[in-house]
Amino acid sequence: MISAPVGAPRSGEASIGPVGSAQYDGLADAYDAFVQTGSAYYAVVANALGRLLGAGDGRCLDLGCGGGHLLDVTLGLGWSVVGVDASADQLRVARRRHPAGDFVHANAAALPFPDDSFDAAYSAFTHTDFDDFAGAVAEVRRVLRPEARFVYVGNHPCFVGATQEHVATGLPRLHPGYRRAGRWRAAGAPGATPGGWRELLGSFVHLPLGPFLAAFAGLTLLAAEELDDGFEYPKTIALALAKPRAPESEVGTGSESRSRS
Repeated sequence: MISAPVGAPRSGEASIGPVGSAQYDGLADAYDAFVQTGSAYYAVVANALGRLLGAGDGRCLDLGCGGGHLLDVTLGLGWSVVGVDASADQLRVARRRHPAGDFVHANAAALPFPDDSFDAAYSAFTHTDFDDFAGAVAEVRRVLRPEARFVYVGNHPCFVGATQEHVATGLPRLHPGYRRAGRWRAAGAPGATPGGWRELLGSFVHLPLGPFLAAFAGLTLLAAEELDDGFEYPKTIALALAKPRAPESEVGTGSESRSRS
């Protein structure tokens, strides 16, 4: 089990913020187009998610679902998926893509679900958006049933971030500042590609590898992969984890009794 301290460094700026004023509001269609242009890359991500999550017929949480791009994968595996996002605009795109989908407008670090209410969960590319990624993962742990699986796929913290510049060779050019965790303005970040998505968004969160891994404290690591995504230095990392079964002495004692109505 990952037993590093739960408290990863957090940004000095506000967290995800009040629901309804999320960073992606007004940009959801642009992000949807951005994902479509990178369809080959995201196919690798979808494959990893499907392989690490596996089939199931229970309730599955998609944390930070965005425009619902990965629901085809998880619905195809048999899961009943509930997508959560802080951006109403992103949820508009998700509902357009999946009219019958179950989507909830909520803050990832304060999920409106009771303890032990999901049979699986996944999240993709959220640690570069959530100011309180550790808090969001703690909420995933809370709402998962014991032994339920959580899959995370996202940018590799060592090779994609605020200080890792992308160049024509495909090899990252490293700049000072790697250990500075938190939100960076795109204008001051060498890792923000000129004219790229992060420049349009205006900012993004950087977590070094240590705080990134520490965010999963309390979960048991099942698998870790640096995906073969077409780059010499992998841009993508995938983790499969599980919520441990509570010790017999804690069963029924409400050890994580922070359920929300």
